[in-house]
Amino acid sequence: MTVSCKNHNPAAGNDDTTQTQAAIRSEADLPGHSVAYTSGSVYDLMMSPRTDINKLCFNMQTDCIEAIVRGHADVLVDDESFIPPEEMARLGIRLAFRGEKDFPCGFAFRKGEKELCEPLSHFIDSLRSTGELQEMYERWFLCDTPSRVPMPDLGPAPTGKPILVGEAINLPPTAFPVERQWRGLEPELLERFAHHIGRPVQINYIPVGSIVAALQAGNIDILGGGIFITEERLKTLDFASSHYSAHPGYFVKSTDGGTRPGFSQRVKQMFHNNLIAENRWRYITDGLWETVKISLLSILLGSLIGAGVCRMRMSRRKWVGMIAQVYVDLMRGIPMLVFLMIMFYVVLSGTGMGASAVAVIAFALNFAAYVSEMFRTAILSVGEGQTEAGLAIGFNRWQTFIYIVAPQALRNVMPVYKGEAISLVKNTSIVGYIAIQDLTRASDMIRNRTFDAFFPLLTVTIIYFILAWLLGRLLDLTVKNIDK
Repeated sequence: MTVSCKNHNPAAGNDDTTQTQAAIRSEADLPGHSVAYTSGSVYDLMMSPRTDINKLCFNMQTDCIEAIVRGHADVLVDDESFIPPEEMARLGIRLAFRGEKDFPCGFAFRKGEKELCEPLSHFIDSLRSTGELQEMYERWFLCDTPSRVPMPDLGPAPTGKPILVGEAINLPPTAFPVERQWRGLEPELLERFAHHIGRPVQINYIPVGSIVAALQAGNIDILGGGIFITEERLKTLDFASSHYSAHPGYFVKSTDGGTRPGFSQRVKQMFHNNLIAENRWRYITDGLWETVKISLLSILLGSLIGAGVCRMRMSRRKWVGMIAQVYVDLMRGIPMLVFLMIMFYVVLSGTGMGASAVAVIAFALNFAAYVSEMFRTAILSVGEGQTEAGLAIGFNRWQTFIYIVAPQALRNVMPVYKGEAISLVKNTSIVGYIAIQDLTRASDMIRNRTFDAFFPLLTVTIIYFILAWLLGRLLDLTVKNIDK
């Protein structure tokens, strides 16, 4: 038997509800309405087959909330306790009704994984028998301000091989980071388990859409995030004993729209909530470092590989040129996001290589395919007479290329090379799909805590613009030095 989730009191049917909201009192009232839910969740499985509703499937719960607040959706369906009461009041969202289904939630493992699954199940069962699990649940779930609940002091962290955990959720009270420390029911349970078996635990946030692939590829050991245990999921995953159960919650917008102070006050609140509170600016600085590191290394490595591919394309041996042509066509034909996930979850999954290193390799290989063609075109644009002149004054072919052809080719290629390099910087925004906390993922982490879609996205937009401008200026200076 699992502990029960907090029972909110539905407010549907109040006099201040709009006609649309007043009509939504049960699941039978959903036909004809727009329903928002997250992809890959059990609600996706529930709503996708339906043809009597307008389905709005989002990658993040924050986007679902934004759809409700802005009136793009009539109903949001998710765990009944996924929005803390204080945030519901601020955003102007209320719980219309609870769903009838009761879903046990548990940590997921690869099929056949026994090394951690069975010990964790025994540990959860022991906590339940002593009443400690109920106490933990009440401390996190029955509190109006779970973000202020401290983690217990369990003593020095164990050493050794870490338990890698992927959290598919970044919201109180289940699991959420505060100043780089994960809190919530699941992090506390995992920390207690880690101390019990004498191993450290390492938690990373991974979007719902890619977290199962991360588990199956062996990039994480445990999948968490309030994962519902369903018959369909049991066919492909193993689960530890359920540590709590939950009902679906159907949320609608309140007519008062939440508290709304003046413009200047709102700006101050947004700045404080998104950057100052809990030192959330660290997400931005950490994400900026990851973005810069991946971008610069990918550009440098990709340029070197691209030069090699260009040499192959211009080889007198036809079979060498054909191999290079196939490589270029292949890289051009595969979407970068798909290629990145294939490299991380399939090709390099068993190498133990870090996500950042995989990202650098993937982006470098893709970048090389494009710049190789740029280099080849630029070299061909230099007249054959330049090579003949170099040979005539006593240079060999290599010296002629280095001192005469290459500088002219670089001047020709730099404008398009600069555009491709800037595009690479912007394209690194997808690395969050392989659990890298880059700039874009940093904004997602903040948005999941503040439910503010505007300020975090505006902040990283400005930073991306500055990065692109600085890179462009750096490459422009390179061209000027070449001309000298």
